[in-house]
Amino acid sequence: MSQHDALALLALTLGAFLMPLLAERIGWFSAPCEMIYGIVVANLLPQLRFDGQFIGTLSEFGFLLLLFLAGLEIDFDMLRHQGARVLLTSGLAALGIQAGALWLTLLLHLPVIYALLVGAISVTVLMAILHEAGMLHHPLGQRLLIIGALGEFFSIIGVTTYDLAYSYGLNWQLAIAAGKLVALLIFGYVGLRALMAISTVRSHTMRRLFSLRDSSELGVRAALALMLCFAAFALILRVEAILATFIAGAICSFAFRGRNLVTEKLTTMGQGFFLPIFFITVGAQVRFMDLLSPAALTLLVAVTAGLFGVRLASIPLLRLAGVSLRQAVPAALMLSAPLSLMVAIAQVGVRLGALTTATASAVLGACIVSATLFPLLARPFLLHEARGGKRETSGSTQPLPMPIELPTIDHLAHDEATA
Repeated sequence: MSQHDALALLALTLGAFLMPLLAERIGWFSAPCEMIYGIVVANLLPQLRFDGQFIGTLSEFGFLLLLFLAGLEIDFDMLRHQGARVLLTSGLAALGIQAGALWLTLLLHLPVIYALLVGAISVTVLMAILHEAGMLHHPLGQRLLIIGALGEFFSIIGVTTYDLAYSYGLNWQLAIAAGKLVALLIFGYVGLRALMAISTVRSHTMRRLFSLRDSSELGVRAALALMLCFAAFALILRVEAILATFIAGAICSFAFRGRNLVTEKLTTMGQGFFLPIFFITVGAQVRFMDLLSPAALTLLVAVTAGLFGVRLASIPLLRLAGVSLRQAVPAALMLSAPLSLMVAIAQVGVRLGALTTATASAVLGACIVSATLFPLLARPFLLHEARGGKRETSGSTQPLPMPIELPTIDHLAHDEATA
């Protein structure tokens, strides 16, 4: 590690420690504050190099871990217990938002990458908002989590398809790349079946994976090995790693239901160090001069307005998914902050050459604005609902059944701790 890397690491560590404290103080979320910190430090101290090999490796690992944790956040028990109709209407709402973004992009004659950005749906910020407001088990919170989970899956499939089409064009090479994508999905299915078989036959091995007293942290090692194995397989196939690590996280979430010990430890490790490093280094790529140009400011405002406008236009589909008319605008606001996925799509766009450095700066600025503004606007309504505001129970707003707590492998660790 060079001296420049050491100084940059010192600045990153300082920001990773201070930004959550600042975010808690001012009522924001940590990720936008970390990106703003990266912007400020990189522009005020240009001698700091955030693009060195060591810092880049840490940031890339944080990026992979972010998508892995996104897959882990999918609650398959919740999806299974809501029924086919709820899943269908929620899927239509998610697809409707993305179709609206594509229509708006084509109408304005913009590159397709902007349809992916404006139509992106993510559960990362959404879960943080609902958790803070105590709305995770509220009927509205359950509806939005389902739409968010399905929308995140559709968004990642969309950006992966775009990556293949942009890289290979509409020719026989695209068919080969699509075959590699199918091979990745088959690899994921085989991995899932293997984990399910091990958890059924080798219960002693699973007990150790989730043990409270395992000094080797075998469970964390196994999860990280699965994530990196999928990422490596995607790189070998030359398929976007976003989908691979997301599938790996979803496999862990499906095979080991519930918030198990390994999930908690990975989340702690990610939120404690690697994810702040990623968000700060992403912010460090933004230059003030790029943001201050009229074109960049126009793009920033347009992307931010497009995020909310597309969701606002999709209110009929949100109503079909069970969101009441009174809840529709706050629901649209909460779905308008896909911070983590927008950052990931912007990274892909820069790598493919679909976005320039200046336009990427404007897109990242829109990420920060949307993740800050829209949750703050929705917050008063959420707090009112959480305090026992009137819940509508007629028409399409029947409360969803609460997720059923099924026996999970967590009980193995609990039994060992109480033995």
